[in-house]
Amino acid sequence: MSDPKQPPGDLADRAAACDRRLADALAERLTLAAAERSAGGSGAPELREAWVEGLVASLEPPLKTAARSVLQQLRVELNALAAPVTVAYLGPEGGLTTQVVRARYGAAAGLIECATIAQCLEEVTRGRAQVAVFPFESSEDGLSQVALDALAKSELSLIAEHRLTSRYDLVSQTGNLSDVEKLYLTSSARAACAGFVGRELPKAAALEVRSPALAVHFAQGDAGSAAIVPQGSELRDLQVVQANVGDEPDTRYRFGVAAERPAPRSGKDATAVLFSVDDAAGALFDVLRHFVERGVNLRLLQSRPVQGASWDYVFYAELSGHVTDRALVTAIESVKRTTRLLRVLGSFPSDG
Repeated sequence: MSDPKQPPGDLADRAAACDRRLADALAERLTLAAAERSAGGSGAPELREAWVEGLVASLEPPLKTAARSVLQQLRVELNALAAPVTVAYLGPEGGLTTQVVRARYGAAAGLIECATIAQCLEEVTRGRAQVAVFPFESSEDGLSQVALDALAKSELSLIAEHRLTSRYDLVSQTGNLSDVEKLYLTSSARAACAGFVGRELPKAAALEVRSPALAVHFAQGDAGSAAIVPQGSELRDLQVVQANVGDEPDTRYRFGVAAERPAPRSGKDATAVLFSVDDAAGALFDVLRHFVERGVNLRLLQSRPVQGASWDYVFYAELSGHVTDRALVTAIESVKRTTRLLRVLGSFPSDG
């Protein structure tokens, strides 16, 4: 570590030299990843979390935490260069789902924008994409019934979850609130920031657009225009006028990732299932006891109505463990004998 008592000029020179070495090393490593792709891609095993942990093992906090964050994103980009993934995602372009795709699969990922979650899954089923990414749960609305319905009808498996905390920023050319006469935003941004808009921009013309990317595009048009977009959006040459303008300071989202091949064990997994039971006393207890008796933790349980069937309900449950764990295998086999429907949606590494 550098001696903090060194003259500022010496520290600046050393930092600049280190930056150049770092840039050169990054360029070389990224070039090697691209070369692995050109050579066929099969010789480049996917870099996993263990790769990051091995590199930061000798560091102490807070350096370890900072280095881990940087290396995790580098891991994503290296994997994307070595073996690019095509992702079907729920639009619009520039929204939160796009941010999740870039964070998980890097800038080299191919994108297929879809209008519905069912379409996302269909793109994977037909082989036009390797994975589908879509909103699955939010702190405001709970589990997405649309996502559950689409997954229940699909043969794909949930293979990952991605958690994201969303905030909205007001951005413009000038960076001055007093200049804003027109405001471009999506319907979801308008709903999330209604209090701020009514309080701070009551005279501005609020114009709804399809995507955050379009909001940014139109806000570039003149000095009197602004946009409200999720933090992390590509702003081009716009400035942040005011950060975190949502009526709720933090909205938490969980996104689902689905693919044809199930996810392998990670050592810290969750398994999602759908099941229905007879309308009889103790029917639900008779299902849940099979998990309790085997020491399987129930992380989440929620009922939802069945589409097109009045007063019929299906239960969504998340269980600790991987579907190949012995305790879950035997529990699920027992549950099959006491339910009208049982569908294992998939096992995935748990971020929670």
